[in-house]
Amino acid sequence: MIGYSELILLFVFLVIITPIYFLPSILACEKCNYRTVLLLNIFLGWTIIGWVISLVWGLNTDKDPLRAYRSNTANCCPKIEAELIRLRDMFNTGAINKEDYHNQTRQLIGNRI
Repeated sequence: MIGYSELILLFVFLVIITPIYFLPSILACEKCNYRTVLLLNIFLGWTIIGWVISLVWGLNTDKDPLRAYRSNTANCCPKIEAELIRLRDMFNTGAINKEDYHNQTRQLIGNRI
């Protein structure tokens, strides 16, 4: 039978330790590399080095304009989404550089992200 002290420890673990463990993933939620930070956090977060690397990686990555636009806008405009997808594909293939990509997305959706 579980005693009172074990219940308190379980509660502390679930409420305090778990969010701290997943802090890098929470901070990288709207970033371009969210999935990779999450996977690194899940599989190597138990090591202090893996947790710190995922935290730094999650903090230093730029926001994904498409994901931020979808989460911050109640009714997404299909034309803007299509243009953001086109710009992201051009950036991923190397047709435009990072600065041009960010300037064009800012012009398209403003500073709402």
